[in-house]
Amino acid sequence: MDLNTDIGTLAGVVGGKLLKGGPHGPFRGFVTDSRKVKSGDFFWALKGGLHDAHDHLASTLDKGAAGWIAGEARVAEFKDLPAAVIGVKDTLSALQTLAAWHRRRFPLRVAAITGSNGKSTTKEMLRSIFAEAGPVCSNAGNLNNHFGLPLSLLELLPEHKFGVFELGASKKGDILEIGKLAGPSVAVITNIGPSHLEFFGDLETVFRTKTELIDCLEPDGVLVYNADDPYLKTLVDRPGRKLSFGCGEADIRISGKGTDLTLAGRGDGITVSLPAGPKHDRLNAAAAAAAALACGLGFKEIKAGLESFTPPPMRMQRLELRGSVVILDAYNANPASMNAALESVFSPASRRPVFLALGDMKELGRHSAGYHAELGEKLAGLGAEKIFLAGPEMKAAAEALRKKNGAAEFEYAGSPEAWAGELRAAISAGKGTFLLKASRSMKFEKLIEGL
Repeated sequence: MDLNTDIGTLAGVVGGKLLKGGPHGPFRGFVTDSRKVKSGDFFWALKGGLHDAHDHLASTLDKGAAGWIAGEARVAEFKDLPAAVIGVKDTLSALQTLAAWHRRRFPLRVAAITGSNGKSTTKEMLRSIFAEAGPVCSNAGNLNNHFGLPLSLLELLPEHKFGVFELGASKKGDILEIGKLAGPSVAVITNIGPSHLEFFGDLETVFRTKTELIDCLEPDGVLVYNADDPYLKTLVDRPGRKLSFGCGEADIRISGKGTDLTLAGRGDGITVSLPAGPKHDRLNAAAAAAAALACGLGFKEIKAGLESFTPPPMRMQRLELRGSVVILDAYNANPASMNAALESVFSPASRRPVFLALGDMKELGRHSAGYHAELGEKLAGLGAEKIFLAGPEMKAAAEALRKKNGAAEFEYAGSPEAWAGELRAAISAGKGTFLLKASRSMKFEKLIEGL
C-alpha cells in the first residue's frame, strides 16, 4: 500500500477531525491488525462483528504507532496519544470512502466479478489475461467483502493498467455497497445459485443482490453475464452494453472437449488448452474472456493468459499423493458447486475408482435439510467406491443415501476425525481418485496434512 498523500488530505477525504498533529505529515499506508503494528505505523481501528480494534489502541502505543484513525468517541478515552490522530464517526465508513477516492485517482479499467460460484477462479483467470497486457491489481485471497474490498482497492498504484476484484455478499444490499467503491468498467456475474441462503432466503433475492453490480457500472460500462443461467439469461433485455457467455446462444460461445476449450464470438475465435479442472472452469474461462474483450483486449492475450493460469488453492486443486489423485475443494461448498465437483470426478474420461469425502454445505438455512437430502439421493446412483460423510448438516444426506441405496458403502459421522484414518490409508495405498469437498469451516484440508 502506498497512498502517497498527507494527513490533512486524509482527514478531509474521510470527513474526519485532526485531533492531534499537523496536516502536512506524510501518509502512505496503515495496518488494521494491532498485533502487526511496528514503530512508525498508522493504525486504523476497525470494528467487526466479533472484535473491536479500538480495544487494542493502547497496545499500539507501546509498539511505537505513529498515528491512529479511530472513532472520535473512543479517542476521548485516552490521555496518551500517538503523534497524529484522526477522529471519525465510523471507521469502516471512513475506510470505504478513502477506497472510493483512491480508486478514482487512476484512469484504469476495472472489472468487478460476483456470482454464487466461480468468482475467485474467474478473477484469477482474468488477472492472468490482464497480465499479458500490463500490471494488474486484484484482491488478495478472499478480501472481497465490505472490509476486504476497500483494503484491496487501496493497493492500487499509478503503474496498474487493470484492476480485477471479486465481490462477495451475504445479504441484499452488500453488492451495491461495495460495488460503488470499485466503480467498475465491466461487471461480471458468473451464475445464480443456492449459496448463503440462510441470509438471502431464496434464489430470487440472490439474483436481485448479485445484479446490484449493474447499477455500479461506470457510464458506458459493460455487463458480462452467463446466458446459460436461467436467472441471468433474462438480462438480455436489460438496457446498456452487454456481452454474454455460455454453451448455447451467447456472444462468447463454448465448445470443445476435455481440457481444450474453444471460444467463438465477434466473428473470431480461439482454442485454449486449460489446466485439467472441473467442467465449470470452462464457463469461468468464458466469463474471463468476455470481460477481457469488454476491456479492449484481444483473443491473443486471452489465449496466453488462460493457458498460463494457475488455479487458486483448495478450489478443485488437483494433487498427486502416494499414487492417488486427490481433488481438494475445501474452500467452499453449496449445492451447485457440489454437483459440479461430482460431475467432474465422475466424468466419462475417468477410469479410476472414485472415493468421496464430503462435509456440510453451510449457510443454507431452512433449505439445508432438503438440499443435503437431494445430495444423498444423487450419491446413491453414482457408483462411488466408498463415501465418507461428516457434519451435522450432512446427516440428512446419509439418511437419504441409506434409503435410496442401502447397499452403498459409506460412513457417516458428526466429525471427519471418525473416519479420517481410513480415508488417509486409502489415499496412501494409491487406490483411486478422491474428492474432498466441504464448506470452509469444516477444514477438510487437514485430512491430507502430512501425506
